[in-house]
Amino acid sequence: MATIKSAIGLMLAIIMYITNGISSFIPGIIPEPISEADLESVINEFDDIPLADEIIVVESGRISKDERMAIQCLQGLVGRTEATIFVNYGQDSKTELQDLKDQGCTLSYTDENGNYWTLKNLIPRFASHIKDNGYVLFTDSETHAQLNLAFNYATVYGWLAVPVSLEETVKSLGMEKKHDLSTTVLDFTHERDFYEKHKDFFRKDCLVHLYSYASGLRDLAVQQKIFITYIEDADYVGRAFRDMVFSDLETGSMILGWCQYEIKFTQCASRFGHYVIPSDHSFNMSILTCNKMELGSLGQEVEAPELDPTKHYVAIVYSDGDNAQWISNGFSEFHTWQSYEDMDIPLTWTFAPQMYKFSPTAVKKAIANKGDDSFITGPSGAGYARISKMSPSEVSAYSDLTAATMLKSGMTTMTLLDEINNELEFASYAHKLEYFARYDNIKGGILQVDPDPYTNGYGGGRGRVFFANDKPFVSVGYSLWHPSGDMSQVTEEWLKEQADVINTYPADINSINGYTVINVHPWTVSPASLRYFVQNLGDNIEVISADELVAAVTKNVPHKNAKPER
Repeated sequence: MATIKSAIGLMLAIIMYITNGISSFIPGIIPEPISEADLESVINEFDDIPLADEIIVVESGRISKDERMAIQCLQGLVGRTEATIFVNYGQDSKTELQDLKDQGCTLSYTDENGNYWTLKNLIPRFASHIKDNGYVLFTDSETHAQLNLAFNYATVYGWLAVPVSLEETVKSLGMEKKHDLSTTVLDFTHERDFYEKHKDFFRKDCLVHLYSYASGLRDLAVQQKIFITYIEDADYVGRAFRDMVFSDLETGSMILGWCQYEIKFTQCASRFGHYVIPSDHSFNMSILTCNKMELGSLGQEVEAPELDPTKHYVAIVYSDGDNAQWISNGFSEFHTWQSYEDMDIPLTWTFAPQMYKFSPTAVKKAIANKGDDSFITGPSGAGYARISKMSPSEVSAYSDLTAATMLKSGMTTMTLLDEINNELEFASYAHKLEYFARYDNIKGGILQVDPDPYTNGYGGGRGRVFFANDKPFVSVGYSLWHPSGDMSQVTEEWLKEQADVINTYPADINSINGYTVINVHPWTVSPASLRYFVQNLGDNIEVISADELVAAVTKNVPHKNAKPER
């Protein structure tokens, strides 16, 4: 029986290989790379909107959530002409506002009568930006089907999206109700009908996927004419609608927001050739994307370090830098680590290269505070994609975009995250890496291979290295990821046990046995815990950056796919 099962499994793998594009193994079909001069043209760009001379600052703590939603809609409508309204949500707003001020903008916290900005005094100020002085009524900020559809109406018709609790306020200001969603129990029939009627109005290179309790992105959606939806992955009817929307987008489109089930959602987006930017709590994007500050490089020139043959070399990668909201809302783990003056090891952080567009302030702070640390891309390059689900032509286009965003950011090492379940899939994946390795500015990468936590089970990479165009892509060899998934359960005893494992690793600079990428899971291992772990590493362990590890493996390890012998 076991033999029959093995044969069936092999047959299924062969079928998968054929259906995923047997042509990807044919030599010579990988196109030539796009020139550096032309790479910038492949980056997804938003409409270029100027910053207003005066920035209206709305204090989030002085308004209700319903009012905040209406103001966010107004923020998007006004932002089509000039990026003007900023909602102070806390987080890193103080720094963002200072950067706007440094760009020559005047910050206005009150109206001419000294009153803080609310919907009541904002509407008269910006009435000319609301089409026909009209509004579309929806129930409240907790009903995402109504909320998202109301914002889609606002995008198309230029009306203000207004919740029931504020209808009397806007009526007192002379506004007229143009459409009422509040009395209808909405399902995907309504949303689909609206989408099919108006889909040509929306951008074809971007989608916002956002549930009701998330407060970000909708201002950007209205400003840039991006369709908003949210589908639970357990909803089969809804998923069929989402697939239709995905199929209408151009290949390589950006999916902003987040989801219910990470793996299912990112796999679905990747099957259509798209990528995800986790950003459901990214605030004020309609104004931050308009800040044209001059920024430096997140990368650095790296040469292969001089190695000690008695040492085992590790790169410690603190992951989750694909999460745009994590970076723009303070990047607290990174800045906490920089405060540890006794930690002079070169830690590596993943960082979404699209942050050059989304939040120049976050990029500026990271560059100013990085010290000896370094940055590589979050998974998987330009955004969160699973290239195993992409066709060869989609991987080609996505690698172009990744090379472009990495060139702009200066980062030279990329991270890829995917699920790989057998040797045939590994072989297919290794070939797809050639698309990225054809670019001179991509020196190699780090592979995070599911199942979680990147090192366990057959599918875990367990430190194996793949060479593409003589560039190494090294999979995570050890993951500092507490099995409980609970940061409070991480003890010094557990951390020392993990360090003791690393301390047993051999010194061998001339094979992959001598190198390990250690992934740090940000949701279970805090900077303080990582500090204790590092303090317990032995003298035989040397920490280098991921860039240095890639350079060292390139120089010293035979350029053949290999697995560590452990």
